Amino acid sequence: MNLHITLGIDSFYKKDYVLALFYFSLALQEEPDSKDARLGAILSDMASEKEIEASALFEYYLLSKESDEEVEEGNIEEIIGLIDNSIESIYSLIEKKELEYAIAEENGIEYEDFKELIKNRGSFKKAFEDIMFSTKVLISKKEDFIDFLEKLIENGFTEMSLNYLESAMSVFPNDKKLLSLVSRATKY
Repeated sequence: MNLHITLGIDSFYKKDYVLALFYFSLALQEEPDSKDARLGAILSDMASEKEIEASALFEYYLLSKESDEEVEEGNIEEIIGLIDNSIESIYSLIEKKELEYAIAEENGIEYEDFKELIKNRGSFKKAFEDIMFSTKVLISKKEDFIDFLEKLIENGFTEMSLNYLESAMSVFPNDKKLLSLVSRATKY
């Protein structure tokens, strides 16, 4: 066995994944077609984020080699892909649940998420009517606030837009964009 692969395996077992990756990379430079070096490098890199999964695959691969079972490199890579996709799916579900919890906690929806709701409902008016009595639209950027006010005015919610504008004008009394929105809203 290549010396760098042996050093890579030892480093992997010592949980020094950076050093293991280094040794496996050196082995790949010497033997670009080495399955051991390639999988060692992939699993060392993976271990920095997913140590348990990478260690389990590493053990599986080494044990199968010792027992003369032929393990296809593609099978290990497929398992790695499944692990990556599963973890991404889990993170996505966690983020979705955290957002749902935050919305329930605040009775609000972030403006970016509200824009997605607009796309799903097909119009600002339908989306806003769906949430206006039960959910706040949480806006943290001035440009999003102005966009929201413009859409309120365009969709006939002029009284509501004037209420928001009255509050905004007390904070930004000379803002030209807000003044033009006041002018547009009072024309309706």
